[in-house]
Amino acid sequence: MMTRPLPAAPSAGLVRDMEEEDNQRGPERDETDTFYQLVRPLMADDPAELSRKLAEVNKRSSQGSGR
Repeated sequence: MMTRPLPAAPSAGLVRDMEEEDNQRGPERDETDTFYQLVRPLMADDPAELSRKLAEVNKRSSQGSGR
């Protein structure tokens, strides 16, 4: 009967190296970046400013659609 050797368990050194490499790459961008890129142009301090911004978005949208 032949026995197969068990695969070596990962050592803490490998995991530590992978974590260190990840940390050197710096922080990762997350999905909130995309959200704020879309929402930030619509942020307003008062209803009148919001209305102006929405009107501009609607104007650009209708010009781009060929209406």
